[in-house]
Order: sequence, then structure tokens, then C-alpha cells
Amino acid sequence: MKVIIPENRLEQFIFKYLDVRFKDLEQSKGGSHDIIFKIPGEEYGVLGWEKTGFLFIYGKIIDNIESFIPLKYPETNNIIGRYVEDRYNLKVRFTPSYEPYKNMFR
Repeated sequence: MKVIIPENRLEQFIFKYLDVRFKDLEQSKGGSHDIIFKIPGEEYGVLGWEKTGFLFIYGKIIDNIESFIPLKYPETNNIIGRYVEDRYNLKVRFTPSYEPYKNMFR
């Protein structure tokens, strides 16, 4: 089944997906970032935020979104950055490419 999502609703659709995916997300301090966001029961965090506005995103989150939405870096990263700004009231200035950051959020 093919679903057509208008471009002006794409961000809203991804926000709803992230709301479901991140519904139990826990914040912790320390480690290699100022705030680490973890899914309960997972060993690694899925987001790492720094006071400088850098948001590091676990690659599997981006891969999951890009598997059903025809977006690629940097658009996907930017939408996730806007999501974090909106839902957690954190300023996101930059979302670097995720490849070097897979499995690093402890």
C-alpha cells in the first residue's frame, strides 16, 4: 500500500512518529554530552545534546525515518533538531552527520 504525505505535512508526520518512539525517553546528565536521552532498558542513548546547541543523533533513528520517508541527511537531522527544540525546549543549532556517532551515547 502506498501512502502519499503532502510535503507541508511531512514534519508533522515525523513529529508524531517521534512522539510514539520517544514517549518514555529519559534525560540524564554527564557522559560525553550535557544531556543524554535514553529509551528505558536500552544500553545506549539515542540523542546527545550539548549547551553549544549541537545535537548528536543515533544513526538507527535516522535510518528508521529514512526507511519510510524519502528524506536524507541533512533534512532528516534538521527535522529531528526541530522536534527536540519543540518538545524539550532546547536550542539546537547544528545536527552533524550521524555516521561517526553510532553507538556512542552512554
